[in-house]
Amino acid sequence: MHRLHIALLLLAATALFAQSAAVPRTNSSVVLRSIPMGTECPIGFRANRQATPQILSAGDTQKNTPALGLHLTLDHQAEPAIESVEITVYGVSPKGQVLPTNQWAADTDTRDVISKSFQLQRSADAETLNNADIWMHQVGALRWVDLNEIRYTDGTSWRPSSSAKCRAVPSNLILVGQK
Repeated sequence: MHRLHIALLLLAATALFAQSAAVPRTNSSVVLRSIPMGTECPIGFRANRQATPQILSAGDTQKNTPALGLHLTLDHQAEPAIESVEITVYGVSPKGQVLPTNQWAADTDTRDVISKSFQLQRSADAETLNNADIWMHQVGALRWVDLNEIRYTDGTSWRPSSSAKCRAVPSNLILVGQK
């Protein structure tokens, strides 16, 4: 019984210590980056989740499903600049009740996987294409993004080889109040 009291006392002290503000808080951001799975990706390619607040009533579930979004970042500092990219976004059907937690199993289990391809262009006033926002409706969760093609401003292009993929897997973290 004596050991139980000591353990409870240590647990309470740990909880109080964890809540104390020993380090002053600053207004800084933490950025979690997805690393491309393929080794042949010529640019930095990341995807971060984003969402818009929505209120749905029980009677509206079949009318409009919430949109899920990704903010894509393309890091390419060298010349030539990026003119456009073609990507494919993969997600899970909203009808699915189970979401696999292993991203490697997602490549082999395609029963509930849905995909949509996008062609992204740089804007006329931009020097290069360096970021874009993608939104998908009627999807349960967004899993990964494959980079299918890069077209540069000098007319050249890049496509992945059959053995390697340029892929971004977004973190499951969504920062509230961030764009």
